[in-house]
Amino acid sequence: MRHAVIALTVLALIGCTKAPPTAMVNGETLIGKYVEDGKIAAFLGVPFAEPPVGALRWRAPQPLRSKLDRRGVTEFAPACMQTMRILDWYRYMAELFGDSADYYDDLDVSEDCLYLNLWTATLDKDAGLPVMVWIHGGSNRSGWSYEPNYHGHDLAQRGVVVVSIAYRQGLFGFSSHAEMSPAEPVANFGYWDIIASLQWIQQNIAEFGGDPNRVTLFGESAGAQNILALMFAKPANGLFHRAIAESVAGYGMVRMSTLRQEQQRIAELANIVGDASTTLAELRMLPADMLLKHYEEAFADYYHSPAVDGQLFSQRVWDSIQADDFPNVQLIIGTNDHEFYDDLPDDTTWEDVSERSKTLWHLDGDQAMAIVEGEPDPQRALDRLITASRYVCKSQHVAARMTAAGNDAWMYHFTRVREDEAGAEVGAFHGAEYAYVFGVHDDYMTTTETDLALEETMQRYWVQFATTGDPNSPDTPTWPRFAAPDYPVQELGDTVFAKAAPEPELCALFEAWHAENYARDAAVPTPK
Repeated sequence: MRHAVIALTVLALIGCTKAPPTAMVNGETLIGKYVEDGKIAAFLGVPFAEPPVGALRWRAPQPLRSKLDRRGVTEFAPACMQTMRILDWYRYMAELFGDSADYYDDLDVSEDCLYLNLWTATLDKDAGLPVMVWIHGGSNRSGWSYEPNYHGHDLAQRGVVVVSIAYRQGLFGFSSHAEMSPAEPVANFGYWDIIASLQWIQQNIAEFGGDPNRVTLFGESAGAQNILALMFAKPANGLFHRAIAESVAGYGMVRMSTLRQEQQRIAELANIVGDASTTLAELRMLPADMLLKHYEEAFADYYHSPAVDGQLFSQRVWDSIQADDFPNVQLIIGTNDHEFYDDLPDDTTWEDVSERSKTLWHLDGDQAMAIVEGEPDPQRALDRLITASRYVCKSQHVAARMTAAGNDAWMYHFTRVREDEAGAEVGAFHGAEYAYVFGVHDDYMTTTETDLALEETMQRYWVQFATTGDPNSPDTPTWPRFAAPDYPVQELGDTVFAKAAPEPELCALFEAWHAENYARDAAVPTPK
């Protein structure tokens, strides 16, 4: 009798167990898992291209051929090859806020990294939910698709399908070689990876309840830069319809490398690991970790912008912006209040501010210095200068050009500071906003009702924008377009309201410099 009771109990438990979510994609049955008490189906580590290894290193992503009848996709795949720069930053933040660096696990990296992650509340093919695709940042040399604050289980509960994608970084994603055939892509492989993931989404997202005609890209820092660049890349046309650019810097829009410069770096690397006769085929067969080590030593300070390659980009992104050659894409763009504060030494002096002001991009140093000299804290004064020149003024310029050209654009200014000692030390730092967008806050940070209210508002804005192309709804404070004559910006902070654009004096300096110098710069042919 006892065995019969046990057997009945086991059968009852089996009957109550929810079968894992499945989806048919490209002839494979993907088997995911349920999270959030069964409310969200998660498909993690889904391949969207062949592993870019061996002969596929430094080639455009190839269609997936290595298929399985049934593929388990319940764990994240390794991150793309990179140093531990971003992981070290996360561990630094954990220690700063009073936790241990061990809060974050070690990061597995591999060249075999072209995978995406997906969270959805329904597998109804007719659901037609808007799709939000996250492009991570990290200067295009580090970062990964499933960093702790990028998990989409919370955001997906608001009626969107959330996807985060990987793309090759640094040496493997942003370089070229003179032997490459122009019949194929010869540079910008990280961008081609993003395009391949978007093509996968177009073909398959309906299986996960998504609408391929309502795809919004959202990303931060270099990820936001990449989104703006892809707005002007013809192979990406029609693959996305809206864009949210968080804390975008001007590097990859104003300063873009040439194909020759991309090739020269790999030629130098070839000399380091071999000699001038080292061929592309030989480089493709060398161990990835060895190549990465030597490359990072040789080019530690190089910023990986997109290249003017004649394939994806025929001119600088900034030139396309000045030409008002915008696609039919709506845009949210914004910056944080203290983008660079935590990167500056605590003992920053006014002499440091003065010296650094002379090296600012597109700002007159003496005039800029005069604008911030009333700050009581030289560290904050220097942060204001760098934040304005690298982020705020260029973002405002992009949004103003878009609305003047007849497109819709909205701007935000994120000012929320965590209510503890460490929060005051870092301010509204670079990357502070995406915990609110995803609704995934680190346990070691103080999260109050004010933070949760801001999270609620930001998620409503982001999701409404992905749904309709306009962030406004009856449930949120009105967010006006960034347009003449007032150019209002939405403050996202302790309270949420429309205000005048930040740093008007510094951005007036930027616009004056731009009006005087851009035409001269644009007249200089791009070197081949």
